Amino acid sequence: MFLTAEELAELTGYVRQADQRRWLTKHRWIFEVSVTGRPVVSRKFAEERLSGVSAPKPEPRLNLAVIRG
Repeated sequence: MFLTAEELAELTGYVRQADQRRWLTKHRWIFEVSVTGRPVVSRKFAEERLSGVSAPKPEPRLNLAVIRG
């Protein structure tokens, strides 16, 4: 149902929970934080993300050149 602590460490390359949360946020992974501070990642989301099914959408950017014309 959720990635194990070992799987999170392997995915992120970090053992410390704060570092794992920072990595997940930077790479735009969806996760919750448990009461102990551990990031909780759905196994289904991880499988979809790693298979390319659930790729992150690019951040929208404001193009002011269009309205300056």
